[in-house]
Amino acid sequence: MGSHTEFFRHFVTGASALLFFATNAHAEELWGRAPELAVQRCAACHTVDGNSNVDTIPSLAGQHPDYLTRQLMMFKGSDGHGPLRHNPLMERAAADLSVDDIHSLATWYSKQVPRNETSKDSVTAATLARGFRVYTNGSQQGAPACIACHGANGTGIPGAFPRLAGQHAEYLQKQLRAYKEGRRGAKGKPMTTIAPLLSPEEISAVALYMSSLKAP
Repeated sequence: MGSHTEFFRHFVTGASALLFFATNAHAEELWGRAPELAVQRCAACHTVDGNSNVDTIPSLAGQHPDYLTRQLMMFKGSDGHGPLRHNPLMERAAADLSVDDIHSLATWYSKQVPRNETSKDSVTAATLARGFRVYTNGSQQGAPACIACHGANGTGIPGAFPRLAGQHAEYLQKQLRAYKEGRRGAKGKPMTTIAPLLSPEEISAVALYMSSLKAP
């Protein structure tokens, strides 16, 4: 049993998240500096276990590690290019992370258990039904169905599309609006093509529906 990882939990000041310290050689190889970085760089917004307590901040727990790696690399910039995705806090947090640090953090958060919390707002059956129609059939203006890329349960596809199930509805709405308005994503990419075909009402409804999905 001595080779097993032992975890000690401590409350993080100003946050309800818990810090886990991995102690054996295997855990150090797997996590690298991830536990330390999660506390120092990420916990204030995302919490140490990746279940964000703020509706406008994404939960990271259970997200595909390749997707998390890609997003951190876009905030950091690479190959002599500046950040491809812009957020002042995230750009500062990612600026001096090594590639190993980024992979370790992505692995750390992908292994945390998502709470699958739904919207705190009251959601009507009619709104969820409309969101379901957009998610499974597409929009009135011809946007393809979300289910094609993100799956029936919102689990996404590792290496291609992120997990959306249980994500904060307000955050999902914010990102869909950013894609629609050209403030996120490169020209010609799937979401920058799809989002403009969604009405504001469809964005709100499908975001609430995706947030209501419960994925493992």
